[in-house]
Amino acid sequence: MKRFAIFLKIICLLLLSLAIAFLLLKELYFTAILSFLLLLGVAFSLYMDQRKMIRRMEYLISNIHYGDMSLSFPVPSSNGSEAKLTRSMNEALTAFRSRLYNAVVAEAETEAWQKLIRVLTHEIMNSIAPIISLSETVTERAASNGMNEKDYAVMLQAMQTIHRRSKGLLGFVENYRKLTRIPAPSQKLFPVSVLFDDLRRLYPPGDVAFSYSIRPSELRLYADRTLIEQVLINLLKNAAEACRERPFPRVITSAFIREGMPVITVADNGCGIVAEAMDKVFVPFFTTKQGGSGIGLSVCRQIMNRHGGSITVVSDEEKGTIFTLQFPQARIL
Repeated sequence: MKRFAIFLKIICLLLLSLAIAFLLLKELYFTAILSFLLLLGVAFSLYMDQRKMIRRMEYLISNIHYGDMSLSFPVPSSNGSEAKLTRSMNEALTAFRSRLYNAVVAEAETEAWQKLIRVLTHEIMNSIAPIISLSETVTERAASNGMNEKDYAVMLQAMQTIHRRSKGLLGFVENYRKLTRIPAPSQKLFPVSVLFDDLRRLYPPGDVAFSYSIRPSELRLYADRTLIEQVLINLLKNAAEACRERPFPRVITSAFIREGMPVITVADNGCGIVAEAMDKVFVPFFTTKQGGSGIGLSVCRQIMNRHGGSITVVSDEEKGTIFTLQFPQARIL
């Protein structure tokens, strides 16, 4: 309805302009002046309609700028193009709010874990280092000073156990310490095909069928290639382990553009992830694998967060799992 009213105002402007020209030719100046004033009124009405829309947009943008994410455009009662555009803008704002909220929550959670890990590793390593040193010293002195064979054997076994377990704990802590040492990305433009070529050499077809696809073939990313390769190696390793026992194990890595943003997915036909573990897979130290450290996927998420992107997972038990890396729109080149 509003669009129809604007159209009528434009037609009215054209007709009034023609009428004024005709009246001037006929030297009907008073009527021409009245028509001109009417034309100004219609023009001013159009101007106010435009200003009203601009003010609404400026108000919304300023509120977003200052952190008020609760506002939206009021949808016109009509079902015209303006209403469709307004609904699309509101949907875009809703999606933006959701992504921003998820990114903030993920960043806060990661920062909390990093602080905890720094404190724990500092205290544990300060305690373990002197234990290792003392166990080595006692063992050396016992060997040099001499002891009866039975006592020496018992003490040596105890010292070796202390030393072995202390070194194991030190390695354990050092492994978790990696969570706090992820460097800032050194982002450069590179073709995805080059990245996938390196992955093909690392994971050639064998017991597990690895395949790669890129659409379009010239797709490029602006990212830290080393860090993204680390993420994909971790995902490919996990995928291969998940489907290795299947009759026809396969892992498919794909790169493409979705909704204007570059996306890389790693899909397998493995055993899937149990529903109870789905919300914990990116939590540091959580693992469902025997002997797993539980830091691989957490590191992957930190790397993607540092790129301004995201990593998500969808899994169906006994059918397979898909990990999705999504990069910001600005990274498509």
